[in-house]
Amino acid sequence: MSAPQTTKASCRPKNRVIYDVPTAPPQESLHWKRVSSINHDDINNSCIHTHEEIIAAFQKDVLIIKESKQSCNNNHNKSHHRLLAEWSCIIGYCEALSTHKDPSRRYSIFPIPLQALRRLVEEDFVSLLHRAQTELSTVQLNGKKPTTTIAESAHRQTVRSVANAIWKRAQNKKGSMQDELHANSLYSCLCGDVDGKSLDCFGAALLTVIGMNILGFENSCLTLSEDHAYESHYLLDDDEDASNHNGGNETTRKLSTCEVAIPGNTLAVQSKRGQDILHTFAQLKHDHITAETSWLYMAKNAVRCDTSCMVMAALLSNLNCDIDKQKPSGASSDEKSHLVSRALYKLKRDMLWILHDDMTTFPFALMELGECEEHLSSPRGMEWVDVSDMLNSTEEILVLRNEKLFLDAIHVSRSIYGDAQVYPYLYCGHYHRDAGRDGEEYRLVESLRLYAEATRVACTYRYDSKDCLQLMKHFTTVASLISKDILLAPRQEDEKPTARCWQHCENAIGAATWLIGVFDSLLLWEEKEHKIFVEVHNIQHKHFMGKLFQQLPLVIRTAAFAKMYSQECLGGDEALAVTEKQMLHFRNPRSRRLAKGSLLVAALSKEKIIVREMDMALPSNEEGRSTRQGKRKASG
Repeated sequence: MSAPQTTKASCRPKNRVIYDVPTAPPQESLHWKRVSSINHDDINNSCIHTHEEIIAAFQKDVLIIKESKQSCNNNHNKSHHRLLAEWSCIIGYCEALSTHKDPSRRYSIFPIPLQALRRLVEEDFVSLLHRAQTELSTVQLNGKKPTTTIAESAHRQTVRSVANAIWKRAQNKKGSMQDELHANSLYSCLCGDVDGKSLDCFGAALLTVIGMNILGFENSCLTLSEDHAYESHYLLDDDEDASNHNGGNETTRKLSTCEVAIPGNTLAVQSKRGQDILHTFAQLKHDHITAETSWLYMAKNAVRCDTSCMVMAALLSNLNCDIDKQKPSGASSDEKSHLVSRALYKLKRDMLWILHDDMTTFPFALMELGECEEHLSSPRGMEWVDVSDMLNSTEEILVLRNEKLFLDAIHVSRSIYGDAQVYPYLYCGHYHRDAGRDGEEYRLVESLRLYAEATRVACTYRYDSKDCLQLMKHFTTVASLISKDILLAPRQEDEKPTARCWQHCENAIGAATWLIGVFDSLLLWEEKEHKIFVEVHNIQHKHFMGKLFQQLPLVIRTAAFAKMYSQECLGGDEALAVTEKQMLHFRNPRSRRLAKGSLLVAALSKEKIIVREMDMALPSNEEGRSTRQGKRKASG
């Protein structure tokens, strides 16, 4: 028997990225002065001076958490969450130092005043929690056995009290968190006034859950969708309530939730915190969207960070290394460079590797570690691993561990979270797009396939303009990336854009079918909702689907439609990914507007594509009724 074929995937550096390495000492920063002003001892005592030292300190604390995680001792849980609070403060401090848009206010993160930041947590945050608990009018049990109703009421009141105290401490007095950057940590809550930062959705939920656990509510759990965060907890078991709400096979445990990430400090806003997320939807004027059908909440498949290490992975994954987008130069108006912090990426990467074995069920953390490796490769990320089993291949497929992280995220999303997450497909699609745009052409096809999978998942949710706001932004961005990096040829700044000249016809046809697949699910989504809402379905949009398809030769489009509608045996399509040896095609569109012979397909099948409004119009729902009426007339 011959040796198995081996396919190796290359790892390319991220294009259009500038890595910032500031040299100004942090002692000159307002952050250093702020931390030193609220500490009694000399801030220079017990500083961390190197990357290796901060990683060693982090690894030591993670080991403390792991060694005692099996203990039922409530004091251990409290100490673990104190450590979480401390690292949220330390990481947030480093982020604030190195990501200011003004270059004169960006500093080296070393030395780090580690002990001063730890004391900041104890003196400012823990004391804030105890004040909130003292001020709370708690439910008195009078020696009676706690029941579900009483315990639930006490829990919600405490969540509300803690969340309100955290929001009051933060700098944000507005009723909106939109586009708030670098506002996801305890440091931004306690010292956000230095840079005018507040608190975002994730930061509010993270700190509330950490606070609840420090106060002894060890059942309180950070719960994450792809774009929202809230608190969840299991209710106390008793004979009165053994119903199950999203609790899997735990038939005597009811999962309850608390909304905490509502910005603002009005009495009306404060009263909403601590409410079950079901109340959020009950207060809406329409009833077509629920916590279970909402992408923003994805209540059926939200990630519960039910260990301290998962919470630590969550706070690290939300570390934002971006600084700013730089202005474009020359004729290449779309080529914006991203300015990012090199020190933060290195810190985030090495800390997430320490937690890797504890975040194997956490897609977002796996994806963020993968992105860190794309920016700054480590020896571990550059190891070759076999993924033939994951991709259902009979031949050995070797990829970098970097790529496997994205595949792991997809696998976990499918196997544990009901294939309900969009981001794993987007992250992996971006990876293949970066790796394939200047070589390894088949990767561009795989990128489009993954984008099509992302739109397939998205269309399983009910659409709401507020609920799906970020999702729509992502798909508009994806359309832009498809145009620039896949359908157009690589170019220099002074060159005009031209269509990509595909090296292999089969790759071009495969790419065309998956481009159809991307839009098929978006079109289907609109048809299911009986409304047009996808931005790139507007024929005037810069990246309208007709303009994207025009970048493919007619002969390729014709072959792609023939392949898509073909009833031939699917052959090797049982494989799960496009590889150098295996091509997959999108087949059997579900959108009525992409049915064989439709007006839209006819328009896309011409040499010069001209798509009219009527070609994009929603199919009439009267078709079935008209057909039935015609049959009755004929029988009469």
